[in-house]
Amino acid sequence: MKRLSISLIVAVIFMMCGVTFAYAEGMMLEYDGGTHEYNGEVYSLVVNNQWIDPPLSPIIFNDRALVPVREIFEEVGATVKYINDTQTVEVVSDTSYVTLRINDNVAYINGDKTNIPDNVVPKLIAKVGGETKTMVPVRFISESIGLDVEFNNEDGAILIESDGYTVTDNPQIPDEGNEIEEPDVVPYVTDVSYDIVDENNVKVTVQLDEATDNYDYFSLQSPERVVLDIFGARLTTMPDTIKIYQSGVSTVRIGDNGERSRIVVDASNLKSYNVTQPQPNQFEITVTTYTPALQPAPTVKPTKKPSVSSDKKLIVLDAGHGGSDSGAVGYLNGNAVLEKNLTLEITNRVKKILENAGYTVSMTRTGDTLPSLVERPTQANEENAAVFVSIHINSVDNAPEANGTEVFYATENNGDSYGATSAQLAQNILSRMLYYMGSTNRGVKTAEHAVTRRCNMPAALAEVGFITNPTEVYNMTTDEYQQKAAQGIAEGIMITLRDINIPN
Repeated sequence: MKRLSISLIVAVIFMMCGVTFAYAEGMMLEYDGGTHEYNGEVYSLVVNNQWIDPPLSPIIFNDRALVPVREIFEEVGATVKYINDTQTVEVVSDTSYVTLRINDNVAYINGDKTNIPDNVVPKLIAKVGGETKTMVPVRFISESIGLDVEFNNEDGAILIESDGYTVTDNPQIPDEGNEIEEPDVVPYVTDVSYDIVDENNVKVTVQLDEATDNYDYFSLQSPERVVLDIFGARLTTMPDTIKIYQSGVSTVRIGDNGERSRIVVDASNLKSYNVTQPQPNQFEITVTTYTPALQPAPTVKPTKKPSVSSDKKLIVLDAGHGGSDSGAVGYLNGNAVLEKNLTLEITNRVKKILENAGYTVSMTRTGDTLPSLVERPTQANEENAAVFVSIHINSVDNAPEANGTEVFYATENNGDSYGATSAQLAQNILSRMLYYMGSTNRGVKTAEHAVTRRCNMPAALAEVGFITNPTEVYNMTTDEYQQKAAQGIAEGIMITLRDINIPN
């Protein structure tokens, strides 16, 4: 479908309902603890072909437009979250997330620190006597989460478009003075469940309490996902994410924005999909992938030795930090949590799993000691280990929302003389950790850590989670979560060892 220019869209809207666009408006606004007179222009908004009439129109600061965050970005399917009482707001799309604080020029895009252009910071703004709205810079957030923004001073309108929509000749704009009628019966999504059909197929079932035929579905790329929109539907209380990590499907995400409920199935290597309505109040989304990219590896039974000669393939495990080096520090219920303690606890669990499976394991430290960054890889080289794995806990200052699991390897140590590379080891560990833990996938990354780049054998460094994230620091102190992390690391190692042949 051919894209139309902003001028044509604006013209169509103008003819259909006589909407007035940019105009100067004198109004009194309350923000930053005071009352201010605003005489700047007020712009109109078109979001995914819909004319939007927010409770507070876009206003201009330093030639940048501020818009009400929830009304605009939930309209394109993003999720808007307010973090406790910290004056922090997070906008989460299918591919990215942006975290901002009121009156703070610093923002975080996918956890990476950046500065908002032109010092146009988020603000709490209200018309005098009206509702206070969280106003955010529209272009900065839109482009950060992958939206298209067109801004035309001459026509006085802002167009925002998400990747699931195309601008059409007939934007749906309500006639001025007429309210959009709400349906007599509002359907509620009461349950979302899934079934693993086979190694390449997952079926997601969406149950409603009322029949509806007002829906649409489509697929998106980068990342691959299938989207079902049920218009006019609301959600009952249910989790916003269902973690699957099987048969090529990672998660099912669920949300609504007051006008529709959206169910997103995140897939990998998507081959095909089908959306059916077996009953008037039920939908089935069937996703087929080429390969079960996230399928669990065959279960390793502790009572049997693996087919490889495990007793001849030594594994060196390295619990990060120790002794006078506490590593990163987090806090739980006012008490300090030290990285060095968490890494040793998880490493001991990995050791036990591997030894129960018949492998021989050596550790760089078994207590609160501090081997140097040279001694750790030297031990692995001298013991002629098959693989070396260092276990750490992540942290980041002033970004408690940062979360997830990532695994590093060194490019200096990524040869294939052992039959498997460090990159393969890192990927195997990450995939299995994600399967058991269900944490955010931060990916396999490269870094020239001293302990990995000095190894002769394949080596990886796993960052289990963020000690500075309130949820993750709690999780990582529990036996259950530590065991899940350990199981993932151990299985990633065992999968890699199938390809390992130690050179003479």
